[in-house]
Amino acid sequence: MPGTVIGFSDNLAHGPLDAEAGRVRSLRTPPEARADVGPDDAGLDTCAPFGEWRAVVERLERERPDAVIVWAGENVADAIFLAMACARLADRHEPSWRINVPAIQGPTYAAAHSPEQLARLYPTRERLSDSDRRRLARDFARIRDTCGLVRRLEAGRVVGVPVDHYDPLLLAACGPDWRTAARVVGTAMGLCDAPNMMGDVFFTDRLEALIEAGHIEASGLRAPLRARLVRRPLPA
Repeated sequence: MPGTVIGFSDNLAHGPLDAEAGRVRSLRTPPEARADVGPDDAGLDTCAPFGEWRAVVERLERERPDAVIVWAGENVADAIFLAMACARLADRHEPSWRINVPAIQGPTYAAAHSPEQLARLYPTRERLSDSDRRRLARDFARIRDTCGLVRRLEAGRVVGVPVDHYDPLLLAACGPDWRTAARVVGTAMGLCDAPNMMGDVFFTDRLEALIEAGHIEASGLRAPLRARLVRRPLPA
């Protein structure tokens, strides 16, 4: 496959899309009580995509490629990534192409494929028209400004949901007996619907919120959360 491949490691299904370093907001507090906090308090590293896009633009300036190609599947994280790419590269003159990543033994996530599998999809690329790029860039602005901190893909459209939208999955993963927080997080991840899979960082942060609110009990308070035991509170 020709060209240079650049991977992005962040999950854009959650966290602010308008923040640079030092403006990371926590998912542990309700919107009416939320304030901007530092990365050490938030439990989420959302600075990554901004630095990665700056590196991409610098590389485009240096290498002057013939085109920019984006791999994206039909899921919330990849849909936002494609729209973000069009917004971040709006001033670039290189043609933009998309490779629609199919399902392979599961949901249609680019990250679920091996590099070799992704490379084999290269011949399926389709060029994005200028109107497509403008439409996707506008949609990214809508997502960034109106969809809040947690987002889902519903009927092909990214929408915002409350930060506690997935809390029932964590509560369902807990029982009256002690079990490791890591197991609870992993179970909740497995309960997500395919286009809207949420990661361990997200669920760990929300588990901490449920513990702080008293909806889940935790033992070993001095240990890291993932190493602690948790359970549903016993009836009084």
